[in-house]
Formats: sequence, structure tokens, C-alpha cells
Amino acid sequence: MKDKMRIWDQVCKTDPKYTKKVNQRGGFTAIDAQYQLMMATEMFGPIGYGWGVKDETFNIIGEMVIYQGILFYHYGIDGDSVGVNEIPIHSSLQVKPDCIKSVATDALTKGLSKLGFNADVFLGRFDDNQYVQNVKKEFNKKSNSTITHNDGGQFDKTQTKDKRYNEKPNQDLVSALENNKGCKMQL
Repeated sequence: MKDKMRIWDQVCKTDPKYTKKVNQRGGFTAIDAQYQLMMATEMFGPIGYGWGVKDETFNIIGEMVIYQGILFYHYGIDGDSVGVNEIPIHSSLQVKPDCIKSVATDALTKGLSKLGFNADVFLGRFDDNQYVQNVKKEFNKKSNSTITHNDGGQFDKTQTKDKRYNEKPNQDLVSALENNKGCKMQL
């Protein structure tokens, strides 16, 4: 493998706007689960295709729900071939409303953390206010410099034009559209 830390380095920093301080069990920083799903999708592609969870089981034993599954992800090895990688994940919680969803989310968070997702939170960096302020500035700078379009293309706000639209239009297509202003389509 060319760079053993390449996944970790791309996903280890957490945007503070997707976290919140929790004052239970001694206090900790919680990470928004949807943010983690978004990060995994950015890294590996759509859930169920580029990554996901399989072989999930939920067992209720007494007052506990026990969850097991396998987190899988497709990622290139040595920059060329794509390998299927798997990480066993598990968690347990007391039976309560939403415990099935909670236990599965908890296990997914643990599995993603093994790849380095949100490592700065798990390493205690979010306990340092100066670190959080620096990361906040870094993410604000990133979000202020580009706009992502629905088709995935990006527009750099520092440029005057979106590069995708710099090409001249196909004149044959423009003429055809202009000549058929009132045409009807039959399906």
C-alpha cells in the first residue's frame, strides 16, 4: 500500500458544526450520525454500493439488545485495484424506545472510527478550545470557497465563472431548439 494513512488523513478532522457537547457520563462530544454517513459516502460512494453494513443481527437478552454486523467498504489498494474490506462491528444497549436504531448507529460509529473517521473527536482534540476554533476556521474557509452543484460539479467562488459552462453551446442543438419552440412530444 502506497500510503497506509490515506483514508485516515482524509476523514480524521470533524467539522464542529456537526458536533455537540453532551453533559452525561462525564461529558463528551457527540458527532451527528448523518454527517458520518455523508463523510463515508464522500469517501467510498453510495451506501449499499461503495460501503455499507451487512449480516446485521439484533438479539434481545433480558434487558439488553445486542447488535452485530459487518461494515464493508470498497477502496483502492496501491491506488489502482479496488478491494472489498470488512470490519466486524457490535454494540449493546438497554432495551428502550429507539434502541434498535441507537445500537446500530453506535456500532457504525465505532466501525467508521477504526478507519479514522472523526479521529480528532475520539482522540480528545475537541476538549481543546483552540483546536476547535482552528478546525472551525478551516471548515468555514472550505465551505466559503466552493459551491457544490446537484450534479456534483464544483464552482469556485473566487473565480468569476463556473468552468463547466465556459464551452460554447452546440449550434445545431441551439437551432433545433429555437425552431421547435412549440413542439409536442409523444411518449
